[in-house]
Amino acid sequence: MDKRLLILGCAGRKRHSDGLLPALDRYDGPAYRVVRSFLRHYQWPEDLSIAVLSAKYGLFGVLKGIRHYDERMDPVSAEASAPECSTTLAKWATTHRSVHVSLGKDYMAAVQPGLKTLGIEPDVFAGPIGQKLKRIKTFLRHDSPRRRVNAEVEGGTGRFRYFLPDWDDLLDPAFNFDADSFSGASRVQREDKHCCVLMHPDRMSDGILVSLAQQRAKKGPLRDLEGTETNALSPFPLRKHFGLSGDQHVFGDCGAFSYVNEDVPTISVDQAVALYESYGFDFGASVDHIPVTMVRNNGRRVELTKAKRRERVKITRANARLFIESTAARKVGFTPVGTIQALSTEQYAQSVRDYYDFGYRHLAIGGLVPQSDAEIDKTVRAVMEVAQKPPQRPWIHLFGIYRPKLQKLFRQLNVDSFDSASYFRKAWLRSDQNYLAPGGQWYAALRVPMTTDGRTRRRLAEMDIDLTELEVQERNVLTLLSQYDREQANLSEVLEAILEYDGHQ
Repeated sequence: MDKRLLILGCAGRKRHSDGLLPALDRYDGPAYRVVRSFLRHYQWPEDLSIAVLSAKYGLFGVLKGIRHYDERMDPVSAEASAPECSTTLAKWATTHRSVHVSLGKDYMAAVQPGLKTLGIEPDVFAGPIGQKLKRIKTFLRHDSPRRRVNAEVEGGTGRFRYFLPDWDDLLDPAFNFDADSFSGASRVQREDKHCCVLMHPDRMSDGILVSLAQQRAKKGPLRDLEGTETNALSPFPLRKHFGLSGDQHVFGDCGAFSYVNEDVPTISVDQAVALYESYGFDFGASVDHIPVTMVRNNGRRVELTKAKRRERVKITRANARLFIESTAARKVGFTPVGTIQALSTEQYAQSVRDYYDFGYRHLAIGGLVPQSDAEIDKTVRAVMEVAQKPPQRPWIHLFGIYRPKLQKLFRQLNVDSFDSASYFRKAWLRSDQNYLAPGGQWYAALRVPMTTDGRTRRRLAEMDIDLTELEVQERNVLTLLSQYDREQANLSEVLEAILEYDGHQ
């Protein structure tokens, strides 16, 4: 789809916050406040792109993370920036039908040569500041934008919700099973879709849990952005990507396991709030730090002292307080969720009371994954007992916990939601536990290792295995499996071929 491109200058003050913030949140001038106010009430229009022109960072997408700086563009720096701006504009011109600018005189000089070369006559928002802001509001409301989904769900309703953690599980919708071949060389060429869109049943969960750790992992819909790619101009459409309906939600957490070996979280409260808001999350969890007993330091396992574990609980608590204060002050469009970490059952229970007093009506219990079923039983009972006492029963979520033996207990205690990808991941990755029958019996899937995989080929080469012969066996196995599916081969010859192939892996 051809999009509309809005280019904003960076006049006005900037937020003083450590680390990277999306430009949409870093700048706090009037134009950016108008955009953020719009996005609190409406979904990001599919045809809208927003770019920023900065004296320090040049021309880039509004979602690129930038640090605080204090520079302003003048005629000399504008002339120096013009060639790079021209290159970037030429890259964006292929996917945008119109360009609209709200820039001062010096900033306009940096993009004017590139626009002229491309033959683009921009729509310039000129005049007094009030007139400019009115033009921006009208521009944003073009073509009746859709209202944001209201995720203000209440606790204690008896509705038990399941959120599926996102592992960037994408599938090729046009995969050729007869030829065992992909429809293209890359995900982009194939137009791969998320498994939730393609797999059955149609409703796999009540929503998707997306980790902000994707910013560090360099993959997934929230991966770090260079600034000139189109994903930096508008947020990745999470709801569309996951195929969510109106009553399904996108739940964000800060990805505490990704920095569990660090002394402090690698993401700040300001960063978390900005990312949840920029990408249109329905729920956003506060920044926690898991008080694990062991961490890795330079490849070695090191035991954390009790004092350091207590410090992590204090960090989690302090961040939770800052998080709820920040979301309230900024009137964010997502529902804040207070993440609780504790070292004892009593501390978990007391934290429920304290977080409620902070202002939270949605709570998430963290740190349960390493605990035994008996420990979780005790903790959840204590948490739910305290949760019944406030005037408004808070919504209680259990992070990373499924535990089949405890499901009956969770329902009896009226826990509101949980997330876990354990069984889903087993279906993809385990060698023997791929299908779970209603009676509790596990079954294995037939897996045929691909000899075209780079790591597999290197391993086999080290084992001095004849790859040419193995490729012939692989093709034979795939052919027989396809024939068996069409009832053209019997089970014994298929299994014999599989076992022969497996013996070389």
